[in-house]
Formats: sequence, structure tokens, C-alpha cells
Amino acid sequence: MKIKQIYHIGLPCNDLERATKFYTDVLGMKCTKVGFDTESGGPYKNVYGMFPEISRLFMEDGMCLVLFQRPKPIDRGDFDDGTSHIALEVSSEDFDKAADELKKAGVKVLIDEPVVRPTGKAIYFFDPEMNYIQLWAKP
Repeated sequence: MKIKQIYHIGLPCNDLERATKFYTDVLGMKCTKVGFDTESGGPYKNVYGMFPEISRLFMEDGMCLVLFQRPKPIDRGDFDDGTSHIALEVSSEDFDKAADELKKAGVKVLIDEPVVRPTGKAIYFFDPEMNYIQLWAKP
């Protein structure tokens, strides 16, 4: 077997409305659906007795991020799940103002200064659901 690409990314959340607002208003993703996933949520329904409530969000390149409302909220700290994260690419121009924009939006930015590597530069932060997110830009 050889994996061709990522089909979509799914993130669970305690507050679907809050998370959707963050990914659309702060990170600029386009939301195309909010509601119960009756088309593909059959396995979820079989386990939890209901269809999952989701938000379907799209990035500029067409990649899809699906936010799933958790059946039961959980409390999470900064690194309760280790350093599992998603890395999102932005333009160099957007990167240069991203940390300030995130802070203005009340986002918990992990390190004030960008981490610079030969492969690019990155900043790390937590979304409102305490998912660890990396913003990355080419050098």
C-alpha cells in the first residue's frame, strides 16, 4: 500500500461553534457545512447512537478540515496529547503578521518569537479546543 495524500483532517472539539468561528474568523478557512453528518457518519452513529455534528472547513489549496463535536466534553491541558499537531502553511507575508494577529484574537501563542530552521519558520499555538497548531512559512 502507498498513501497518495491526506484526504482530510478531523479534529474533535468540545464547542463546535467556538472552534468553527476560530478557524473561519482567525485562520481564514471557508466553512461549507455545519450540521449533522448524515452522509458519512454512519459508523459514528452505530457507536454513539447519533450522527456526529460537524463543521466542514476548507483551506486555500482545497484541503478539508472537519471539526467533530465530541459526544462528551473533555478537559485538556497544553500537552495532554503529547506534541501531536497539525502544521498549516501560510505565505511569508501572512506569517510575518500572524503572531500579532493571533495574540489580538486572544489565542494562546506558545513562543513569542518564530522558530527558524533551514526548512522554514514556524510559530506554535493552541486553538480554543487546546489542539496544538503550527503555522509554517517557507524561508
